[in-house]
Amino acid sequence: MLSVDILVRFTRVKDYLPVVLLVIPLVFLISPVNLFTSKTVIIFFSNLFLTAFCFTFNDVEDAEDDFLDLEKRGRNPVASGELSFWQGYFISFLLLSLGLSLLVFISYQIFLLGVIMSLMGFIYSWKPLRLKSIPLVDVISHVIFLGVLQFLITYLTFRLPDYSMIPFLMIIIPFSVLIELFGELKDYEVDKKTNINNSIQNLSRFKIKIFTLSLLGTIVIGFSLVLYTIPPEFRAFNFSITLLVGIIGLIRIGRRARQYI
Repeated sequence: MLSVDILVRFTRVKDYLPVVLLVIPLVFLISPVNLFTSKTVIIFFSNLFLTAFCFTFNDVEDAEDDFLDLEKRGRNPVASGELSFWQGYFISFLLLSLGLSLLVFISYQIFLLGVIMSLMGFIYSWKPLRLKSIPLVDVISHVIFLGVLQFLITYLTFRLPDYSMIPFLMIIIPFSVLIELFGELKDYEVDKKTNINNSIQNLSRFKIKIFTLSLLGTIVIGFSLVLYTIPPEFRAFNFSITLLVGIIGLIRIGRRARQYI
């Protein structure tokens, strides 16, 4: 029987909800006048549902591998047998349908970006292709669908493409790379058992440390540029929000980094 606990564990909402919540301050930084509009609500929930689809589909595809690890078996309801494969697929594609349906209310262009994001999330985990098991491709694909496309869906809903996108991408791309690498480090042993040859297995600890520090430096520069480009009329409040988000993000990354490098 489907329970709230099973649904929370299956969607892994606790893992990404803090990141998806950043959509709200991002909207404020992009277009302050549109913060309290229906578009913000739609973009938030579509991001939430599409991200949940990527995570749940990944858990269904990884269920047989996760069964080999006691910790991952306990977290993944499909691996533990609490959900059948078909129930897992149904929930996953229901989340996909909800997320894409919401984007139709924005524009067909934004809907198309959502489709591309979902497709990338699908082939990232789908066993016949499984981009997550190809070195370098795993990181690039993760950055595209759980990073760049999420950002573009939000940004282009409220604003035409311009140079102001660059500082945000300088934050989002390295952040997404770090999340992927830390996830691969966490799953290193079980991935090795199941012959998943991803990027982290081809990097030495020294290279990981240098690479991580470089990415953190890029994130700091990105935040500095965002602060510099804030319009004067919104500078005080936007500065506070950006600084708060930046500190929280860097603390979170720093904690994860200390576990592995």
